[in-house]
Amino acid sequence: KQWYQRRVRVTKRKIDSPSLNGVLDNLIFLQNLPSIVTSHVLDPQPGDHVLDMCSAPGGKTTHIAQLMQDTGCVVALEKVQNKVEKLRLNIAKQNLNCITVFKCDSTKAFDGESTSSFQPPFGREVFDRILLDPPCSAMGQRPQLISSLTFSEVSSYPSYQWCFVADAIKMLKPGGVLVYSTCTLPKQENELVVARVLQTFPELKLVPAEPRLGRPGVLGAGLSEEQAGMVQRFVPDYCDSTHASADSDT
Repeated sequence: KQWYQRRVRVTKRKIDSPSLNGVLDNLIFLQNLPSIVTSHVLDPQPGDHVLDMCSAPGGKTTHIAQLMQDTGCVVALEKVQNKVEKLRLNIAKQNLNCITVFKCDSTKAFDGESTSSFQPPFGREVFDRILLDPPCSAMGQRPQLISSLTFSEVSSYPSYQWCFVADAIKMLKPGGVLVYSTCTLPKQENELVVARVLQTFPELKLVPAEPRLGRPGVLGAGLSEEQAGMVQRFVPDYCDSTHASADSDT
């Protein structure tokens, strides 16, 4: 069974067709290109113990489980009840068994005194791989011509995101993989966060994000040219392999 490795990109519509949302939703989960790439960058292996810290509605969560061939354990956290219900529904539609969902604020998911590895709060060094797609200003989502966020609201996100990052690192096993992903554009929520991680946690090493379909990160945001080349930015008119359209994401 290799169906979980197949993807389809519609490049030109020959006829007017209805939305695919809700069509064969037990077999198809629509995602943008950056979201698909993110799960492959995490590179989860069958049998891994994986944490998805902000998992609703479940696109990346279920993709991770499929890449793991529905073995091992994927722990999915979400703090909002209606989003938890949507997440569980999407998991059930795909008949995945290796995912465990908890209603939990991920900023409270770590406890240095805990020894738990399967339910929050978690202890230190318990996960092989962690996906962190934290709350962000969402300026990379489309279609979006304007944003109602105030400057103060946008400015508050980096410090909030750091709460997630700092705890994620503590829960990661030595030799483990942490993938940080957002759907926004400001360098304060992207490259500057990565730079702060490298400065604060010298035991961590930045490695190239593969597969590589996006642009390098921006310079002048705390990363060297070599380091900026290891991260990816997606913008609406660019993709290395095909130059096909993709949502903005980092």
